[in-house]
Amino acid sequence: MIAQATSVVELLELVDETWNAEAAAAIEGAGYRYESKALFKVYVVGVLKRFTSRRALHRYLAGHAEVLTACGLARLPDRRTLDRRLGAVAAQAEAQIETLGRLLTVEEVSDGQTVCSDGSAFKARGPRWHQVDKRLGRVPDKLHGLDTDADWIYSRYHGWVYGYKAHLSVTVAPTTVRVVVGATVTGACSEARVLAARLDALPPTTAILLLDAGYDHPYLLSECQWRGLRTFVPLAKKVGKATPPERRQRDAELRSPAGKARFKRRAACIEPFFASLKHTFRLDPLPVRGKAAVSALILLACYAWDLIVLSNFCAHRPLGRVLPILEAL
Repeated sequence: MIAQATSVVELLELVDETWNAEAAAAIEGAGYRYESKALFKVYVVGVLKRFTSRRALHRYLAGHAEVLTACGLARLPDRRTLDRRLGAVAAQAEAQIETLGRLLTVEEVSDGQTVCSDGSAFKARGPRWHQVDKRLGRVPDKLHGLDTDADWIYSRYHGWVYGYKAHLSVTVAPTTVRVVVGATVTGACSEARVLAARLDALPPTTAILLLDAGYDHPYLLSECQWRGLRTFVPLAKKVGKATPPERRQRDAELRSPAGKARFKRRAACIEPFFASLKHTFRLDPLPVRGKAAVSALILLACYAWDLIVLSNFCAHRPLGRVLPILEAL
């Protein structure tokens, strides 16, 4: 039984085994009573238990001494400490996702040769802030519970969404499980620019990037070419008389039977993965407000996904059974 084979404590032990101390030290500030790894594990517990508030997390830890010990804590931090330290969690989560994603691909738990990247809008909690009012910094009367950090983001599937955008890089693994190898959270931001700044964080096994037309940007394509990454990106504009030869060649390659077959794998990977992530961790709509809390929640959910995949691999369970593990905790 899954419930007998895994526990929160066992998952926290995997955090210890895969923790990138060097990356954490570069992010962690000085003078804190609790080290970053211990509090990071505390926040991981909150995501694994799918708590929507730090108050619920604090109550759970108060009643489960074995979990508190597995986090590396001799005493329970004050709830206000959990609030104050939340701001650094997103950066820690980004670094640990890259480390865990690299491990899962290098050890061939997931095929990391082909990676697809995309952004998805997450609806903010509470009412929407009209664009005109937001631009003027004006909050209308009786607009309670407004997330003022959120932004207006255009989604191809849902139109304009008031919320945040998660940018994920996910392995395209038709014969193995999908894992997150890179992630960050922004407001309305160019997907191409975000990915260009994160290319060095991709696993060393990555050779091919499958991207949509939103990534058809000369700066990103040149950065990929310089790193030896083969990119499949539809043209943002149709081929015309003034279209350069290299873009015509790229368009012809994508329209070929082999190109269509390869790019079809992207559609079958990234959008279903976003849907699975939102459903599994109850992120649609977001249960928290503010950039720090939202970023931490989404990124910790990505980290928890990879962590459970690793746990399944070590226990010889079906790799993609993430939701059953969460429900058994």
